[in-house]
Amino acid sequence: MEGSIIALIIVMILLLLGIGGTILPLLPGIPLIFVSIAAYGWYEGFHIITPKYICILAALTVISLIVDYLSTVMGAKYFGSSKKGMWGALLGTFIGLFLFPPLGLLLGPFLGAMIGEYIEIQDVEKAVKIGVGTVVGLFSGMVFKLVLAIGMFVSFLIVVF
Repeated sequence: MEGSIIALIIVMILLLLGIGGTILPLLPGIPLIFVSIAAYGWYEGFHIITPKYICILAALTVISLIVDYLSTVMGAKYFGSSKKGMWGALLGTFIGLFLFPPLGLLLGPFLGAMIGEYIEIQDVEKAVKIGVGTVVGLFSGMVFKLVLAIGMFVSFLIVVF
């Protein structure tokens, strides 16, 4: 019984880290949640966490990865971003996160995309517009992942308790 409680506590901590990972780009949020729940299912012999439940979570994990990629790219493309703008947004996200947390998570992608676009097109107004579009795409994906992560967490609580 004691080992079961410790395993459950470890999984709960990993699930909370996974929820944080939907906001922080360095943590693989949804995949961490999926792997944690699957590992707990394996630990308890797939009596509570069933294979059907694992398959549903696996499908949601794949969907989250696709939506995450597409939301950023489509947001950037919709506003006319070039590859330099998208690379700038990615670099800006990481730099902003480390240098100015948590504000850097918002300013980093915007400034990175804007600088990348400015290098490409030499037009400040268009670069700002593309920077905003990139951030809109990035954050729409982030909101989707956060809602999905919380849903997975709640579903785990319902299944286990």
